[in-house]
Amino acid sequence: MTRIISITLIATVSLLFTACTSATATPVVKSPSFELGEKEGCATASGAYTKNSDSFKMDTDYKNGWFYGRKNCNTQPK
Repeated sequence: MTRIISITLIATVSLLFTACTSATATPVVKSPSFELGEKEGCATASGAYTKNSDSFKMDTDYKNGWFYGRKNCNTQPK
């Protein structure tokens, strides 16, 4: 009985310690086409519709950057 309690206690403490650690974030590397898409998506979010249709259709990085820029651009005046 004491052995079961000891094992349970050790397992619980181990889980608590692992829950308190944080994972190291992997840095995000943005390709030039992603950055261009992000810039143009941000311009679109600001009211100046800007998009390279060919790149949007053919380049996944550009397309993802455009959506990211449009969604995350801070268009609020300071």
